[in-house]
Amino acid sequence: MDNRILHLDSDIPSVFFPIGRLSEGGSCEFASELCTAHCPSGGVEEVTEGEKFTYNYFRKHGFKAILKKILVDFSVLTNLPRNDKVIQWFAWGDCTQELTEKISILMLRIRDIGIPKYGFTRNKMLWEMIPKSEILTIGLSIDDLDEARRVSVASGKMTAHPDYDSSYAEMIFDGRIVARCNGWWCKILDTSEKVIIERESNCTTCFKTSKKDSNVNLGGGRGCW
Repeated sequence: MDNRILHLDSDIPSVFFPIGRLSEGGSCEFASELCTAHCPSGGVEEVTEGEKFTYNYFRKHGFKAILKKILVDFSVLTNLPRNDKVIQWFAWGDCTQELTEKISILMLRIRDIGIPKYGFTRNKMLWEMIPKSEILTIGLSIDDLDEARRVSVASGKMTAHPDYDSSYAEMIFDGRIVARCNGWWCKILDTSEKVIIERESNCTTCFKTSKKDSNVNLGGGRGCW
């Protein structure tokens, strides 16, 4: 086992925490019954030593040590061919209540350094602590689609609705589904929520594309929101 706290999800440097309830040694403190029942990770028996190491590192170390480690790991991973220069939060697992303040500080500090980040959480407190930003997008996962729409309108921020039947996450902004993504394939929707483009997922493309091309890219260079 290596001692990194960032690992690749496809070609994206990502934070993986162990899935499962706290009582099982996992980090999914806010998971719904639906989320738990449809989790694609394979169950708590599939948790890796790398995920345990990362979670324990976050729990045992202070903000400065974790930030330094993330930057070192990010530099190593993004020097490899074809890897995206963005960070994904919680490819597996989630932010626990215990880690909320620490992770919020880390997210904002990394944003200030200029590294784009995105991710999904069910930790509402964490989501509320992270302001809307062009290089930092955290979606609050909500099982009820109507509620996800309402919360996105009220907050002006992204929410995410998991479509368990299709295994796609629906990214919602201002009450509208703007994209559906399963980590490998992305469907971009128009204002009437009809699919206008289908392509392989490429988060770097969406972050880098200029605003004048926003008709074919999510948010015109601002990621998936």
